[in-house]
Amino acid sequence: MNDPKVALFDMDGTLCDYVGSLKRDLEKLRAPDEAIVDPFKVNGPQYQHIWNRMDLIKADEKWWANLPKLQLGYDVLKMTNKLGYYNEVLTQGPKKNPAALAGKLTWLINNIEEDIDYTMTRNKGRHYGRVLVDDFPDYALTWLTHRKNGLVIMPSNEYNAGFKHPQVILYNGRNKEEVRDGLVDALNR
Repeated sequence: MNDPKVALFDMDGTLCDYVGSLKRDLEKLRAPDEAIVDPFKVNGPQYQHIWNRMDLIKADEKWWANLPKLQLGYDVLKMTNKLGYYNEVLTQGPKKNPAALAGKLTWLINNIEEDIDYTMTRNKGRHYGRVLVDDFPDYALTWLTHRKNGLVIMPSNEYNAGFKHPQVILYNGRNKEEVRDGLVDALNR
C-alpha cells in the first residue's frame, strides 16, 4: 500500500463495552448498605477499595474476552469498511496486567469477523492513521498532536459528553451522516 487510508479503532469503550461491564461487575461486589459511587469519578484514599475491586475484576482474562460489543463503534467500522479504509485495532495495553492483553486478543479473535490487524500499545500517538475512532479524549488529543489533518470519531458516553475539538466528531448514533461525511473528507484528502 503506497498511501494507506488507515482507520484506527480503539477497543475499550469503542468496539466493546468496558465501562458498562465494569460498572455492572462492581455493583455485584457492593455491600447492601454501601453507597453507590461512579468508579470513574472517585479519587482519594477513601476510595481505594473501589480501585482494588476494579483491579480484581480486570485481572480476569475471561472478563476481557467476554466484553459485549458496543454498537457505536461497530457502526463506524461498517462505514469505514464500505468506504474502503484499511482498518486496524489500536488498543491500550495495560503495563502490569497480562490477563488483559490475553483477554483482549481473545476478544479480537472472537468478535472481529474481518481479517484485521491489531496493535497493543502504550502510546497511540505514535501510530499512523487518517482516522482514529476512540472514546477517550486524552488519547484522541495525544494522537491529534502529530496529525494536523487527522480526524477523530468519538463514540459518545458519559465521560466525554460535551468534549469539543475542531478535528473530533462526537458520535451518538443519531449523526451518522455527519460521521460518514467526515470519513469521506478524510479519505479524499
